[in-house]
Amino acid sequence: MLFTMLFTFALLPLPLASAWGSLGHRTVAYLASLYFTPESNVFTNTLLNGQDISEAALFPDKVRHMPAFAYTAGWHYIDAQDDPPHQCGINITRDCLPKDGGCVVSAIANHTARVANASLPRFYRGQSLRFMMHFFGDVHQPLHTESFDRGGNDLPVLFDHHTTNLHSVWDTLIPNKHAGPDTITQSDSINSLRSNADDELLAAFRWAQRLYANDTRPLSEECLSDAADCSLSWASEANAYVCSYVLAHDVHGRELGGDYFDGAVAIVDDMVGKAGRRLAAWINAITENMSFAEIGELSVMHVLETQ
Repeated sequence: MLFTMLFTFALLPLPLASAWGSLGHRTVAYLASLYFTPESNVFTNTLLNGQDISEAALFPDKVRHMPAFAYTAGWHYIDAQDDPPHQCGINITRDCLPKDGGCVVSAIANHTARVANASLPRFYRGQSLRFMMHFFGDVHQPLHTESFDRGGNDLPVLFDHHTTNLHSVWDTLIPNKHAGPDTITQSDSINSLRSNADDELLAAFRWAQRLYANDTRPLSEECLSDAADCSLSWASEANAYVCSYVLAHDVHGRELGGDYFDGAVAIVDDMVGKAGRRLAAWINAITENMSFAEIGELSVMHVLETQ
C-alpha cells in the first residue's frame, strides 16, 4: 500500500525544471520504444504500470524540487570545469565528485544497474527506469555537460526577439521551433478539441518517427560495455559541441533565432537521436536473456509487495 501511495504522489503534476525540455525528453523515450525488442516493450510497460513512456521520462524533472527528492538535483548534469571555446573536456575525477552527490554519469550507472537488478522490488526498478530514461536525455544535451555560466543559465541572449538565456534556448526553444507542436500540420490534427498536452505528445512522436526513419545503423554499434564508461563517453561527445558550436562565438545578448538556430538543428537531431537509440540498446541488453514468463512474474511480485 505504501508503494502505491508514493507512486501516485510522485506522478502529480508539478512545474518542470530545466532539462532537454519536455518535448526533447518525450522524443527520446518514444524513439527508444521504436527500437525495443518485444521483451523490452513488455518489460518497460510492466515497470511503468502502463504509463505512457514519454510521460514517465519527465518524472525526474517533476520531483527534483520536492524536499524528498532534493538529493537528485545534481544528477541531471556534469559541470565540466573547462574553458570554452578554447578547450572543452570532461575530467570525471574533477567534475563528478561524490561529496556533491555525483552527477549525470554516476546517476546513469547507478540507475541502469538498479533497473537490471532482479532482487529489487518492482516499484524501485520502475522508479529507476524513469530516472534512467531521463538521464540518457540529459547527458546528450551539450549544456548539461558544461559549468560555464551555470551551463548557460546565466548567459542572456535573445531568441526570436524574446529575452531568455542560452540554456533555455538549447533545452526548449530550439527543439520546439524545430519539431514542436507549432510544426504540426492541420492534417495531423485529431480534432479541434485536442489539448496542448496532446499536441506535444504528437509532436514528440512525429519527431521520433523521423529520427528512426533516418537511422540505418544497428544498435550493436553502441557502447554497452560499462554504463559509467559509456555515459562518460556520451557526455564528452556532447561537451565537444560546446566548443565547436554552442559557445564557439560570443553569443552574449545576441539574437539566436536565425542563423544560429539553423546551425543548431542538426546537432539537436544528432544528440536526441543518439540518446534514444542508446537508451534502447541498454534496455534491450537488460532484457536480452529474460523470458516473457520472467517479466510476467514482476506483476505477481508487485501485487505481493503492495498488499
